[in-house]
Amino acid sequence: MGLASPVPGAAGISSLKVRLAMVVSHPIQHYAPMYREIAALGEVDLRVFFAWRWGVDSYHDPEFGRAVQWDVPLTEGYEHEFLPIRRPPTQISFWQVDNPEVRSALARFDPNVVSVHGYAQRTLWRAIGWAGDRRRPVLLYGDSSVSTRTSWPRRALKRLVVTEIYRQLDGAMAVGDRNRDYHLRYGMPVERLFPGALPVDAKRILAAVPDGAAARLEIRRRFGISPEAFVVIFAGKYVPWKRPLDLSRAVSLLAGRGRDVVALFAGDGPLAPEIEAAGRAIGENRIVLAGFVNQAEIPRLYVAADVLAVPSERDSHPLAVSEAATLGIPAILSERCGCIGENDVARPGETALVHECGDVEGLAAAIERLASDRALLRRLGSRAREVAATQDVHPAAQLFTDAARKLAEMGKR
Repeated sequence: MGLASPVPGAAGISSLKVRLAMVVSHPIQHYAPMYREIAALGEVDLRVFFAWRWGVDSYHDPEFGRAVQWDVPLTEGYEHEFLPIRRPPTQISFWQVDNPEVRSALARFDPNVVSVHGYAQRTLWRAIGWAGDRRRPVLLYGDSSVSTRTSWPRRALKRLVVTEIYRQLDGAMAVGDRNRDYHLRYGMPVERLFPGALPVDAKRILAAVPDGAAARLEIRRRFGISPEAFVVIFAGKYVPWKRPLDLSRAVSLLAGRGRDVVALFAGDGPLAPEIEAAGRAIGENRIVLAGFVNQAEIPRLYVAADVLAVPSERDSHPLAVSEAATLGIPAILSERCGCIGENDVARPGETALVHECGDVEGLAAAIERLASDRALLRRLGSRAREVAATQDVHPAAQLFTDAARKLAEMGKR
């Protein structure tokens, strides 16, 4: 039987099984394997409460510009509920993700710890409010970072709102250096920060490419890329803030210098026509669009490449970096990406190279450096694989379990 103490910090809680409720907008393909692993560990009694069925059912993603349905299991292997919603949402936004019955659902489960995935939806605020009323500690899990640049008025307003939210939170998972800085900025006490990870399913990723060399050749043949070309992959949505056109412009610069460099774009979005036009202007199949690539196939495209590019102007903690690193593929990132840090996935000069956001020449120089120095490329890739192992679902699940148990012992702030 799960613990039902009205005082979560009561002595002796460490010897009992903590009841952990997670409240999440929808089943997210990256997190589902971690939920299964938490359940398999058996150290907490887990139940995940979903606001809506995005991903399980096909839905229109406005940034991909197409219908999306993930081809990996999202709800198997752990206890979960889909909450009744006020009205069917069309997007993930504060007012549309609204499940008034989350409070009664939490009351039925009676958790010792409530974990919220972020705080940007009304349902999450409802869950935080329920936990406050019942004196149950709230654990924040998310990827926000301090690297995003906004105007002064927006920063001032955000500080007021987010600082107030943080007063209602009792602990947070720090999934990287910049995420840790974010929690501290808005008032989380350092003793209530717990180490965490944004998980990658290494077992699934590696199983998808049992023979990396064969997959590399097959994908390159499929898209007409020569075996000798240096391939830079962009994996994600073709939207302005991810700046995919920076990569096409960098490849154009390098083509003008006689470099055999190809940009492989895996994804979709509103900028697809401009990327295609850039490819036609360069010619020689220097820019290849693979289209939307689902979870089962994306590892094969990673191994067809030599390096991953993430030139985003805002990207809190792009999981493509960890996915590619699992396969030994290092990254070239804009300095605004939130996964950069000495203790994070993208470690400058160790697992990745970093350039200034919007500096196309700097991006081209980083690509050219790795294309010219294969020893450096191999060294970065080898270290990236080692660091990625710390982000696998098993260590991520263990960290989450440990944090939940510790926070249950500590209780409310």
